[in-house]
Amino acid sequence: MNKIIIKQLTNVYFEEAVNLVLKAKLDTKEEIEHHLIHIDAHYVALDKGRVIGLIGWYQDKVNYANEVMGKKFPGEKAYWVGFFVVDEKYRGQGIGYALLKKLEKIIKEKRVNELWVSSVPETKDYYIRQGFKVIMSGKISGNTKFFCVKKLTF
Repeated sequence: MNKIIIKQLTNVYFEEAVNLVLKAKLDTKEEIEHHLIHIDAHYVALDKGRVIGLIGWYQDKVNYANEVMGKKFPGEKAYWVGFFVVDEKYRGQGIGYALLKKLEKIIKEKRVNELWVSSVPETKDYYIRQGFKVIMSGKISGNTKFFCVKKLTF
């Protein structure tokens, strides 16, 4: 395998990143573009200059999870894993792990000691293997979500 490079998302990789998330069927093109426009909050994994993975973070200022989580909602200042995808051909090679470690490093640099994720059932076990703890489950727009947190150590 070639050397995979992880770097901050730039306008050069924007369209490719949008297409990767679209291919994974994580959201609509409009929603993906709306979130990825915050390029400073996203990182891409590149193989020979081609986007093969993406991860990002966001803060839930619109209280996306608040209604479901109630008192367990960590607040608007909490950091959440945003879009997180690795091209199917590259899965199982540690790229997702490397992207998540990069994101954790960035969040720690912000002096934040927790990282949250709203996981679909298909990825819940992955997050548990990466050290996340399931706090609760609930439904958002009729879809089951598992709300998980990982304690980050400095």
